[in-house]
Amino acid sequence: MSLFRRLLLALLPGASVWAQSLSPAVDPICGLPGFRLTARFPDEVYELRAGDDLGAPGVWETLMRIAPPPEGQLWFDPDAPARGHRFYRAQPAPEVPQLPLENFALIDQHGVRHELFREGDASVFVLVFTDNPALAFTWTAIKPLQKSYESHGVRFWLVNPVDSRESLVATCAALGVETPVLHDRAQLVSRTFGGQAVMQAVVLDRNTSEILYRGPISDRSTVQGRTVEQAYLNDALNRHTRGTPVVVQEMRTRTRELALPVLGTPDYARDIAPLLQARCVNCHRPGDIATWSMTNHAAVAAQATAIRRSVLGGHMPPWHADPAFGRFANDASLSPEETARLIAWIDAGAPLGTGLDPLAANQPPTPEHWPLGTPDLILRIPNQSLPAHGEIPYRYLLVKNPVPTNVWLRAATVRPGNREVVHHSLVFSASNAADFLQVMGGLGGFFAGYVPGSDPVEFPAGTGKLLKAGSYLVFQMHYTPNGRATTDRTEIGLYFAAQPPQRELVTTAAYDTEFSIPPGARDHEVTAETVVPQDSLLYEMSPHMHYRGARMRFEALYPDGTAETLINIPGYEFAWQTLFRLAEPKRIPAGTRIRITGGFDNSTDNPWNPDPLRTVLFGEQTSDEMLIGYLNLAAE
Repeated sequence: MSLFRRLLLALLPGASVWAQSLSPAVDPICGLPGFRLTARFPDEVYELRAGDDLGAPGVWETLMRIAPPPEGQLWFDPDAPARGHRFYRAQPAPEVPQLPLENFALIDQHGVRHELFREGDASVFVLVFTDNPALAFTWTAIKPLQKSYESHGVRFWLVNPVDSRESLVATCAALGVETPVLHDRAQLVSRTFGGQAVMQAVVLDRNTSEILYRGPISDRSTVQGRTVEQAYLNDALNRHTRGTPVVVQEMRTRTRELALPVLGTPDYARDIAPLLQARCVNCHRPGDIATWSMTNHAAVAAQATAIRRSVLGGHMPPWHADPAFGRFANDASLSPEETARLIAWIDAGAPLGTGLDPLAANQPPTPEHWPLGTPDLILRIPNQSLPAHGEIPYRYLLVKNPVPTNVWLRAATVRPGNREVVHHSLVFSASNAADFLQVMGGLGGFFAGYVPGSDPVEFPAGTGKLLKAGSYLVFQMHYTPNGRATTDRTEIGLYFAAQPPQRELVTTAAYDTEFSIPPGARDHEVTAETVVPQDSLLYEMSPHMHYRGARMRFEALYPDGTAETLINIPGYEFAWQTLFRLAEPKRIPAGTRIRITGGFDNSTDNPWNPDPLRTVLFGEQTSDEMLIGYLNLAAE
């Protein structure tokens, strides 16, 4: 019996639901037998299922979801030639609720951050999942599609959820891969969008929040030396960009599965509550800076969707350093395993499980007025009256140092009197006007400071700062009105060292003030450099930009001609201006140039952009911009 005859006989018993819409057909070129799918009801979506044994009717494999057009869609089952017989049935597909697309942010092989909701020049995104062994085949397969649909607002991203970043970067470099390969280190994007196999594609329409297609890039069938390729991804993109409905919406992927870890359902008391206590409760507690508190399971479960959204989008925990560069003592990020465990628990419904609730049984302590303990000396600025509205120029307020002798400090903590209106405060130590002019309003460094997201910490071990007798502390106060007339009295807490430190800590900076950011620019790059004059130890780095700041990288350009990335911040957030403390001090030889490279997003895709139509220059107000990379160094 011919293969075509076997398929035809197999078709008829299983086609009762859709008999007049599913008919045998033969490819006119290669003669490969298949089926022509024709819609009787254009708005109906069907599932096509297949099985090898009518005697086991419960075993039917779902092959595709399809909305066949009136003109018909010729389709071939790639598995049919290898089977003795094959049975098919079609039925209306269960309705899938349309939910908003999940935003996500991942870093590619170049250390560039890609966020779904901030890629405004593209409306359709094609995620193609891969691993290192399949990368060459995957990239070869998508290159012609990428070229064909680039002008239609289609963006291609490869996603690798299984290999290390180091091996991913090396493989991309060896193959010369130009398409962004996103490192899905916690498998969040793969699990969210159903990326389970190599060369599996998922097409997202950001404008309508639809998943247009999920399945293989293409399928090939060969019978008696004749081959036909079914280009599902190309067909989906072609139809969508022409404004016609996508026919094959989902297709079973037959390629090798990705080696994703099996997670199961984590236990709340054993796995989740301790994680939240270690990583989150310090901010998410009554009286602290978070907008809600993790006081018990019920409170966390009520916010589970928001937690998932924040973690997937890369906004929580608030740690923005690329894990590929540097190791930091104050790293607040979740490990990939911790992230996957937390999201798996949320996806399972955030169950309480059995036993006591560790969050309810161990309530966090109330935040301390002075987290480092009571200071040895507290100095305050005069009470400041602030208007309800308008732009307030920086205020510079002098406070006399009352200590009669020089004193070394182990810490200096600036505490805003009114957090609602204090945007930031930098404090300078000046014995005379020349001292104050030297710091140039903060461009040349500062003595102590408060910025959004900063944590009070002691100076690095073995270091300290010198407060000179007879000096003044000059407070630079940046206020942002909140709609109500109010007051502020910011203060600084000084902690004396028991003995002089081994090294004096100095804050300096690389900066640029001459840039001009054009209206609408998505990634306007600006660089600045400073030279380290003597052999030094680098302890800490901190980027400073305003609302249009999107990224910053610190590099050391050594006198011997080599270069090193010290830290990469691919997703800068103005609300979290972290001081990144190296796990081990970095030796910086004299003559080393520290280069900072910043990228500014002045487009409408930047949700914090005050005015995308404006040319932006350097300025003190948050509606202006800055590019400053602070360095905390000590001479060896």
